[in-house]
Amino acid sequence: MTETLQSENATLSSFSLYAGQLAFGTEPNEERLRNLKAQGVSHIAAFLTDEENATHWRQFTRDTGLEWLWMPVHQTLSASDIQRTHLHQYLTELSQLLKEGAYVYFYCDDSMHRCALMFYALCHACRIPSSSAYPILHSMPALNANTLTRESLHWAARLGASTPV
Repeated sequence: MTETLQSENATLSSFSLYAGQLAFGTEPNEERLRNLKAQGVSHIAAFLTDEENATHWRQFTRDTGLEWLWMPVHQTLSASDIQRTHLHQYLTELSQLLKEGAYVYFYCDDSMHRCALMFYALCHACRIPSSSAYPILHSMPALNANTLTRESLHWAARLGASTPV
């Protein structure tokens, strides 16, 4: 189910999965982190490279009382076996958090490509077939799904489908 939640700073696109919820957006500032917490967000999932200031945001996130999940996403299509193993672990952890009722805010860079691909992979890890996951992905306005290549979507679907749950 797709919902829209209003905050002081922006509208969140959210999706209910298991007992939890996912919201999507760009890198939050300190005020936005406080607003996300006030809206019930419990976890921040950042899909960032080492160079994108992830460790800086980890401390601000924790200081706000939110849990931090950093998924270092580099070259997704050319991910090594070790990187894919780590991505499987992250998807398994996200799936478990959602089963436990977590409210997770996904963010990456302004393009939102990594968030979209990881959301699509998560859908497949949760055994949502492409025939349902694809329209769900396109129902999330923040994710700019029309800009994803077919090759990227196939990669994300394979990643998610191969994730042990």
